[in-house]
Amino acid sequence: MTFDHRDAGTTNSAWLASENWARVPSLSLDDVGLLVVVAAHPDDETLGAGGLIAAAHAARIPVAVIVATAGERSHPESTTVTPERLTVIRRAEVVGAIDALAPGASIQLLGLPDGELRQHGDSLTSAVRAAIGDHSGVLVASPWRGDGHPDHTVAANAAAMAAEAAGATLVEYPIWGWHWAEPSSPQWPWERLRTLPLSAEATAAKAAALALHRSQTEPLSDAPGDEAIVSSSFAAHFRRDFETFVVADESAAALSGESLEQSYFDTFYQGRADPWGFETRWYEERKRALTLAALPRRRFGSALEIGCSIGVLTAELADRADDVLATDIAQAPLDSARERLAGRSEVRLERRALPQEWPDETFDLIVVSEVGYYLAADRLDELVSRAAASLNDGGIVVACHWRHPVSDYPMRGDDVHGAFHRSARLKCIGGYADDDFLLDVFGLPGAVSVATAEGLV
Repeated sequence: MTFDHRDAGTTNSAWLASENWARVPSLSLDDVGLLVVVAAHPDDETLGAGGLIAAAHAARIPVAVIVATAGERSHPESTTVTPERLTVIRRAEVVGAIDALAPGASIQLLGLPDGELRQHGDSLTSAVRAAIGDHSGVLVASPWRGDGHPDHTVAANAAAMAAEAAGATLVEYPIWGWHWAEPSSPQWPWERLRTLPLSAEATAAKAAALALHRSQTEPLSDAPGDEAIVSSSFAAHFRRDFETFVVADESAAALSGESLEQSYFDTFYQGRADPWGFETRWYEERKRALTLAALPRRRFGSALEIGCSIGVLTAELADRADDVLATDIAQAPLDSARERLAGRSEVRLERRALPQEWPDETFDLIVVSEVGYYLAADRLDELVSRAAASLNDGGIVVACHWRHPVSDYPMRGDDVHGAFHRSARLKCIGGYADDDFLLDVFGLPGAVSVATAEGLV
């Protein structure tokens, strides 16, 4: 999902005109004993849940607010205000705004790096879990994971992990979704929405709190790059006399322990050309470089890539192999991959659900990158077994996976690599690990190092 805050976006009146609101149930605070609000940036808490905070305070429900970053990168093109100065400004704004909503509320400003929250999800999860403590009747509110902002997704996943571990209830509040989506957008979760009616007092408190976030609602200066982030038309979404929250999908694979199926990915890719940022993120570029550098042979005869997505890594694998079979479970990314790889006769693109639809071939290289955690444990064990059985003599399997928790996924990256390490038919011959991802290279028993293969030792 890509969007620009300077775009006109969908108007508040267009949203309010939707007939779907008549079918949206209300959110009740009757059984809530503690409200924990998680914000990725200062002002998220006010925009998405300011009315909820005020309503909880009025009902004498204790409130704790956790703000992950200082939002210091809100104006990356500013020539008048440095990120360091924005940190000071936005910290003061958020403290004042929360005090206007719920005087005496607990506030934690974690100071994690703005725009890089993905690398610090565990720290945020720990903070949310500590705030929940051993309280009962806890309601956790976080940004909506479908909001389209990477930091919002991380904050949502961290809150979900903490809430699930503590047995707390989770709701998510949209912010940028009101801007880029439309009432008819397939991604918009009407069936999981709940509304919280706001009293006149809560509505006024939210308006007052929002006015305190001046660095976002007003230009920093007249200089280019200092424009307001929250325009008056965008702010209209948050001046309603109700707030909107997304409740958990009880049928999600994360709760059932089942593999994520084709429909999950079909929905995920709708309207998103490059949802993972393969073409734009240094994180992804660096990870591909490390993956390719870890390959112990200069060239391979045949290769299988599982979960090729839009084909960015596929193109680089094709430079190292004579024949590449690249598969994905979803059609939309395969269509993009076909455009990217047009004219590359050495690449075959096929829609397959693996390991169930495993190809009847053998390979010199099998790449399992960022797909294993979508599978239930039994499916993952089957994938490991099939990969080992499909290797030619001297063949290798490369596994690479994100380590931080994602609430939608049945397991974590470390679990995936544990399954490969437990295989009696595979031997780990190399790899790389950092806080963000694991990269392991496996071969059949008897596999030797590059230096041994070249007679250097």
